[in-house]
Amino acid sequence: MIRLVLRRVGLAIPILVGVSVIVFLLMTVVPGSPEAGLVPEDATPEERAAIRDSLGLDDPLPLRYLAWVGNALQGDLGYSEQRRREVADLLGQAWGNTFVLALVSAVFGIALGLLLGYLAGTRRGKAVDRLVSVLSLGGLSVPSFFLAIILLAVFAGGLQLLPSGGADFDDPLSAARSLVLPVLSGSLITMAITARVTRAGIVDVLGADFVETLRAKGLSELEVRRHVLRNAISPVLTTSGVQIGALLGGSVLVETIFRWPGMGLLLYNAISARDLVVVQGATLVIALTFVVVNLLVDLLQAAIDPRVRGTMS
Repeated sequence: MIRLVLRRVGLAIPILVGVSVIVFLLMTVVPGSPEAGLVPEDATPEERAAIRDSLGLDDPLPLRYLAWVGNALQGDLGYSEQRRREVADLLGQAWGNTFVLALVSAVFGIALGLLLGYLAGTRRGKAVDRLVSVLSLGGLSVPSFFLAIILLAVFAGGLQLLPSGGADFDDPLSAARSLVLPVLSGSLITMAITARVTRAGIVDVLGADFVETLRAKGLSELEVRRHVLRNAISPVLTTSGVQIGALLGGSVLVETIFRWPGMGLLLYNAISARDLVVVQGATLVIALTFVVVNLLVDLLQAAIDPRVRGTMS
């Protein structure tokens, strides 16, 4: 297992390097200039040149990349002149808020998806199976932002049962109430994908020869179902890793609609204000989150399923 961990971490390193290169290059080719928001419109060429020199923007591209990566490895992602704060501080606070929202959304969506998928898979062709299929297809078809608008209009605007947005973290009850609508909106796709993948895995495993062998040995139906679920869980973990990574990356539209102070809202505001240093740092953190989450999911799959462990070694 230690060898597997080292192997997977070793494969993740070049991915992270490639991601950092892409993020850096994308920020160099976007229209406009990084110093545009730091100088007044009537600034002289000398003033603009001084700003560029202080930011190191006239250095060769490879040197700028190495300097940026070196600073990032030390936790220095730059300084936002518009917000008058270190980018790392901004991202740390936003990522923490997104983590709370993503964790609750993932637990709710994956747990509900597992339950629905299990019920559908073990009752193939029955009314429950058809109902779950309709629900999961609807969950994949309805965009999260559209559901967010509907929930906002009904529960916050019409019934006035829940807050329309924002979060007061000093009041745990208020913060919990503020989580309800974003969680319902953000977990819809996770629930739908998990339900469909779980159902497909359950149906596939139930048709395997070893299931009849387990029953012939006298195992109870509950024990047989436990073995079936364990063998069907591997693809569920794969899709769950992608979904958790997406949630941790910050759902820009959902967080913006509900004014949740996470990565999505921070990135949206930074793009609107052309605060490129924040956009660059946020993009890097989101990409890093995807890589780390999927690495952890790969290791979890290997720990649960020996067949997966054999293919990874």
